[in-house]
Parts: sequence; C-alpha cells; structure tokens
Amino acid sequence: MERIYQAICQVSPIPKDVWEKLPVPFFNLLELKAGHYFLKEGKPATHFGFVILGVLKESYLTKKGDEYIKSFNFQGDFTGSYYDLLRGDPSTCSIRAIQNSVLAIANFNDFQVLFDKNLHWQRLGRRIAENLFIKKARREYELLTLTAEERYKNLLASRPKIEDELSQIHISSYLGITPVSLSRLKRKTKNNQLIKT
Repeated sequence: MERIYQAICQVSPIPKDVWEKLPVPFFNLLELKAGHYFLKEGKPATHFGFVILGVLKESYLTKKGDEYIKSFNFQGDFTGSYYDLLRGDPSTCSIRAIQNSVLAIANFNDFQVLFDKNLHWQRLGRRIAENLFIKKARREYELLTLTAEERYKNLLASRPKIEDELSQIHISSYLGITPVSLSRLKRKTKNNQLIKT
C-alpha cells in the first residue's frame, strides 16, 4: 500500500490521515506481463490505474487491423481511458503493457464517490483530468501543425531515453510515420548533431 500511496502522491498529495480512511481494499496491485492487456477495445471500462513500474500503450485498432498509438503511460502516469470511463460504454481503445508493469488499480465509480467526501480526493481527480487534457491538447496540436521531424524532436526533448525504453515500431506508430521514415529521421538528427559539434 505504501508504494501505491507514493505513486498517487506524485500526482497530488493526499494526507496520511485521509489515505488511511480509504475502504480496504480500495487500491490493489496488478502485475501485467509485457503484451498483456489492462483494457481491451470493446470491453467495459470500469477500472483506472496509476503506473508504478513499466510502460503501457493506449491504442486504437482500425477495421483493417492497423494499430495507432495515441499515448504511452510511464511510471507515475494515470491509465484507464478516461473518455470511456466517463461514458460508461465499451472501450474505444486498448491499453496494453509494453514492458512488464505494475499498476495500482481501483474501480472508477468508487473513486468518483470519494470526490464528495474530501477535498484532497477532489483535487486528485481534478489534477488527473487537467493532466489528461494537457496531454491530449498537446498531442492534437503536434499532429495537426508539426512535421514528423518536429514531433520526433519534441518526443526526444520530453523523454530523452525513449529510444532505450521503446521499440522503433512503437515510436513510429506514436509519431504517425513508418519505421523506415523514423530511421531516416534518426539518421538526420544524428548527422545534424555531429555537424554542430
């Protein structure tokens, strides 16, 4: 429970006395092997989680079977397809572990009940919504206005070690380009860095 508490406090601090009033069990640890789903498209979205360890991807699948990654969930991030949790309909996306991962999970409806009980929980809920809105708005802006090269540079700036953490296929899918195009961008970026030095 201490690991869960620390992970949640990274998003928004919860005083210990407030935390200790949670019904038991409220949060549970979920271990996911790489490739296993936290949420599968078409299934009801009922639970959310905080990533304690590992990396997950949120993705859409087209009718042709093409996958498009909309976001990654790293340590400390919220996961659970907020859009589908709020609607209460079957999920429009899948959430799958890229690496062996550990999540602190809870039922979303139970979590919403906490909002009316304490301002600290309400603040946590608001902080989650704000962070997700910022992430979504940034993603839309980049896809609609930036070139693939600019998107790639922004990704490296925000997550410098991402190429050690994720495969080229995952990164290219997130950027909306092919793995071949990503290889070209990597070479170009590396050559530009060599020229500058």
